[in-house]
Amino acid sequence: MEIDRERVLDLQRAYVDKMRAQRMPQTLEFDKNELVVLPGAFPPYLDSTLMIRAMTIYNGDHVLEVGTGCGIIAIAAAQRAASVVATDINPAAVESVRLNAERFGLSDRLSVVEADLFPAHRAERFDVVIFNPPYTDHPAADVIERSVWDPGHETVRRFFSAVADVLQPEGRIYLGWADFADLEFVEQLIVEHGGRFRRIDQAHDDVSLFVVYEVTLLTT
Repeated sequence: MEIDRERVLDLQRAYVDKMRAQRMPQTLEFDKNELVVLPGAFPPYLDSTLMIRAMTIYNGDHVLEVGTGCGIIAIAAAQRAASVVATDINPAAVESVRLNAERFGLSDRLSVVEADLFPAHRAERFDVVIFNPPYTDHPAADVIERSVWDPGHETVRRFFSAVADVLQPEGRIYLGWADFADLEFVEQLIVEHGGRFRRIDQAHDDVSLFVVYEVTLLTT
């Protein structure tokens, strides 16, 4: 399938505009409960449900989700894991996760931190790190746009430069990506940082292919 990047960008602009226009909290049904998405927080999309389907979380796992958005993936992980820490640079996302942890009865094992990628001043390592990054190399003016666009792929580059510091030996990374952002680019980035990967699941919307990778690092 030929990739229509201009159409993807138009759809992303519409998505950003919709996030900016939201004035009241949204509630979305998830796992027989209601998930809250506060104004300005990134709502779930196909790649969110794909990640939930693809990732493997064991009962004893300690999990970090980077760039959590409204927290739907963190909620799903916390239903199985021993503990989950979620991070986001967007205060609206952080507050959404707090509310959702309470709604789903998971506040004892799901915590959220406002952070740019990794929690600061914390020494723990995690069995699993999950990241659905912004895929598209495009200018971003604020935290809402940064949830969709990543100039120069700077965020995912920084992620792979530092993720070994928070991952347990033999830990695993679950990374989302999309064909319009160049699968070859992210696969090469993984290899450059000492990683091995396999594509474990994928899904299409009308214009794009979304992929989940399981990544292990040879250097941890």
